[in-house]
Amino acid sequence: MLRNAKMKNGKKNTSNFVRHFFRRVRLLLTIWTMGRGSVLLNQKIKVGDKLQITSDGSFGIATAIKVERICTDNQKGFLVTFKLDDLGYVTNPYFFSDDGVLNSRITERKGRSGMPAEYSNCTARDFDWGFYAENVAPQKKIVNDFVVNFDRYLMSGRGLYIHSAVTGSGKTKLACIVVNEILKRRDISVRFISVAEYIELVKQKDEGSKGEIEAIFNAGLLVLDDIGAQVETKDWISAALFRLIYSRWTGHLPTIYTSNVETTNLKIDPRVSERIYELSTPLPMPETNVRRKIADKHTEQFLSGLLNGNANENVWDTP
Repeated sequence: MLRNAKMKNGKKNTSNFVRHFFRRVRLLLTIWTMGRGSVLLNQKIKVGDKLQITSDGSFGIATAIKVERICTDNQKGFLVTFKLDDLGYVTNPYFFSDDGVLNSRITERKGRSGMPAEYSNCTARDFDWGFYAENVAPQKKIVNDFVVNFDRYLMSGRGLYIHSAVTGSGKTKLACIVVNEILKRRDISVRFISVAEYIELVKQKDEGSKGEIEAIFNAGLLVLDDIGAQVETKDWISAALFRLIYSRWTGHLPTIYTSNVETTNLKIDPRVSERIYELSTPLPMPETNVRRKIADKHTEQFLSGLLNGNANENVWDTP
């Protein structure tokens, strides 16, 4: 989506317009190879390669006109400049990793994300689906597809809506793990924020808060935690949520929502709930308090070690 295009004396300055457009629009680039369809983005790109670009549902073909090798402490790959065949516009360079994402870059992305520290290093192996008594194969399949086929979700802007009525069912942890797994595969900006925290952020008027809100609007992947849990239903809150979700909806930017209610039961502005419903894959979690089960397990292990061990001192025998 193009927002706040600069105007000069009532007329659009063409160079600024193009520069702003390609800086702010979310582009999905998929390499086209004759007779083979698309190939992975992390494979080498050559000058002359044709690519399909999608923005807000409009498609166009672009040609790679410049490819530069780049290798720094944070990035290893290629900077590629494209020219749109139909429009003749030349884009700013885009970075493509040729060997996954470096750990230092992943750490940097996580550090800026706002993700809870307890989940920042969790991976798929840290999520124990065995705590649930029911069949969770469909949920595992949905999450796996979102991670490994994330480019397809970028094309449509489709996200996930993870929900269960029970608190502690693993919704937030699962959302963070999804982000961490995607960061291992793709260098993309991410943000995590609860709806309550976002509302507080909107209340602030300082430049720092405005910059953070801008980063949330434009994040390649956003986790919006606990939507529907907000108590206040003032018009300005509804308007703030609508601006955020509408912006990401029109910009084809995937969002992962977590909630204690289904989308149809969200007590928010219908304009907001409809857009969430339209571009979210529902992921119902089993109504199981996993957090309590984990806590019980850890307490049991702790007590077992305590009762079977010998302390260096017995306070009951102290005179």
